[in-house]
This record gives sequence, structure tokens and C-alpha cells, in this order.
Amino acid sequence: MNQAPSLLSLALLLGCAGNHDESGVTGSECGDVDGDGSDTGDIPDLAGSWSITFGSNFFDDNCSASSLSQTSETWISAMQVQGSVPSLSMYFGTTRGDEIFYGMVDRNGGVTLSGTHAHAAGTMYAQFGGLAYHDQYQDRDVIDGSAFLGLDTDYDGTIDCTAKASWIAFKSG
Repeated sequence: MNQAPSLLSLALLLGCAGNHDESGVTGSECGDVDGDGSDTGDIPDLAGSWSITFGSNFFDDNCSASSLSQTSETWISAMQVQGSVPSLSMYFGTTRGDEIFYGMVDRNGGVTLSGTHAHAAGTMYAQFGGLAYHDQYQDRDVIDGSAFLGLDTDYDGTIDCTAKASWIAFKSG
């Protein structure tokens, strides 16, 4: 059995962990989907810190939970993206906790991430999707898209109410 591909995959994953520095791993193996190795490509390196504006352009919900509104989801204000293309993991905030969201990115910059959040009104199932690109006018890397939030208020495993919202993330630094 040839173990070279497995060892190569492990080396790439270890090289992509944390910051991209002298590990010798190129951007295309980490978060830079178009593989141009620079911040001037159409699709930016997704790994790193992002600040988020959530729900500013569109918000729709059918929920009677008073703790779910356009401005209530303050936990969606910053995220950290890790992993290697095409698989990524992400957590909200600045420190990694138990709530890890998993996702994928395609060669066109389409990003989707999903996971669960322990919400005050129940278990929230969330999916964030959007397009990653470098905004040349602002000279910033951006993920712009929409989110679906499903709230299980009675913890029975079914979504009792939903919310949909816009979101935009800007890469920090």
C-alpha cells in the first residue's frame, strides 16, 4: 500500500494550521482557492480572522422567540477560518470553543459553512453561504452572502422557526 498520498495530505494539513508562514505550503493548499499566492487574486486566502456585519440588508423570521431578532445575534460578529481547501472549519469569536462550523469552498469562490449554536431560546442550526472575493475598490478581502438560522426551541431535533439574513465578512489585517 502506498502511504505517500496520506503523508502528503497530513503534511499539507499541518502546514496550513495557524498562520501561513515559512511552512513551505503554498496558498492553493491552504485557503487561497485560485492559487495565485497573493492578496491580489480574485479569490482571497480564506484562512485567518474576519469581522462580520450580520443582518443589515435583509432579515426575515417566522419565530415567536423574543430572543431572535435582526440585532440579537451578536455572536455573529467575528470568525476565525482554518483548514485547507476545499474543506474549511470556522468558529465565531476570537477563541476556539466547542461550536465548530464546517464548510467547503469551490474554485469560483463559493463558500458555505454550517454548524450549531447554543442559543438562549434553544439549539440553533445555522448555514452561512456567500461569495469570497477581493474588493479592489476597498482593497479588502470579502465574503458576501446570506445565512439561514433554524431554531429548535423545544430541543426535539426539529426546527421550530427560521430566520434568514444577509451577512458580510471582511478579512482582518
